[in-house]
Amino acid sequence: MTETAPPSSSHSPAQTPLQNPLWDFSLAFYRQPQVADFLLQCQDVRGADVCLLLWASYTSACGRQLSEESWRVADRGLAPRRRMISSVRNLRRLVGRVKKNTGVYEWCKRCELRMEQRQLAALWKLNGESWPETRSPLELAGQQYGLLQKEQARWAGLIDAYSTCGEDSLRAVAGELPEGRSPGGSATS
Repeated sequence: MTETAPPSSSHSPAQTPLQNPLWDFSLAFYRQPQVADFLLQCQDVRGADVCLLLWASYTSACGRQLSEESWRVADRGLAPRRRMISSVRNLRRLVGRVKKNTGVYEWCKRCELRMEQRQLAALWKLNGESWPETRSPLELAGQQYGLLQKEQARWAGLIDAYSTCGEDSLRAVAGELPEGRSPGGSATS
C-alpha cells in the first residue's frame, strides 16, 4: 500500500477482514447522489462487477494506480463468487417484481450484501499486496467494461464530489464520526 491511502484512526473500531476501510468507503460512497445509479447501470448494461468498480473508486480516491496484472488477478479471483452473487441478485429481483414485501426478498437482499462484503474483503486483502502502479483504476475498469470516456469522466466526477464533500462523509470512511452520528449526518438511536 502506498502512503496516499487514507490514514487509519486510533479511534477506529477494530478492523476484521470483513470490516475494513474499503467496505466503509463502499457503503458511504454508494449512498452518495447518483453513485448507485451509475454503478448499477454499469452492472446491468455493461456487465460490470460493482465490487471491482468500488475498489477502483477507492483506489482512485486514494490517489493510487493499479497494474493490469493486479486488475486481472482481482477479476479472476472474484469470478466464482460473482456467479453466486448474480444468482441471488436475479432471485431477489424476481421476487421483488412479484411481491417485494416478503421475507424471501429481504433474505436475498441480506445474502447478496454479505457476499458483496466478502468480495470487498478479498479486494481489500489484494489492495495490501505490492503491485506496480502503472494505470488509472478507472481506465482499467473502462477498458474491461467498455465504458466510454464520458462515462469514465462522470465516474471520476462522482469520486471527486465524494472526496470533497462534507467532513462527516470523509471521517465516516476513516471511522472517525462522533458517537451517535451516522455517515449521512443523522442521529442514530
